[in-house]
Amino acid sequence: MRNKTNIFKPLVFLIFMISPVYGQSAEEILEIALERSLALNNSYYKFVIESEVESPLLPMTGELFTKGEKYFIDTKDIDQIYDGQNIFTIVHENQEIIVGNSDISLISFTPNQIFNFFLEDYLLSIKSETRRHIIEAKNRNENNMIYFITINSLNYSIEKIEMKDSISDQIINTFLTLTYDYNLTVPLSLFNFDISNYDNYILIQ
Repeated sequence: MRNKTNIFKPLVFLIFMISPVYGQSAEEILEIALERSLALNNSYYKFVIESEVESPLLPMTGELFTKGEKYFIDTKDIDQIYDGQNIFTIVHENQEIIVGNSDISLISFTPNQIFNFFLEDYLLSIKSETRRHIIEAKNRNENNMIYFITINSLNYSIEKIEMKDSISDQIINTFLTLTYDYNLTVPLSLFNFDISNYDNYILIQ
């Protein structure tokens, strides 16, 4: 009897330890992911964005560095810097630099932007909860597009985001993390815009 009791107690304890994790709502998972992304010293994503619809910008492969809300996006055609106040979008083909604020962005796929976007405007539900959290997001006002957000359940990083047309059942766009790391040492200048780095570029405000 003692052996059974000794085995039973740790099993009960383990169940109570696991239950809160698997009892999280989709909103709570995204909020935790947002908090963790902002708390990291420096994080790094190597990503690819692909589309089944013809686009002049896609497919797009690039790198994303973040420090709190500040970020630097580096791609072949477009770079973007957010220094905490302004967003600088550098379009290399046109040699233009478009200056905007945090409410206006031509590129919006940093963790902070993504999580806030879905938390504010979408109905969320959990579709899978194993090694990865897969969250379904439906727009409150539109019914044809559905997003599937895959979150790593260990470090709460974004692994994949798929945009699906619910009518045709086709995946339209896919954001995929190729490499992820954090607590890196990067120069602070990476998150500061310096016009002297862009000779002959036109500044548009």
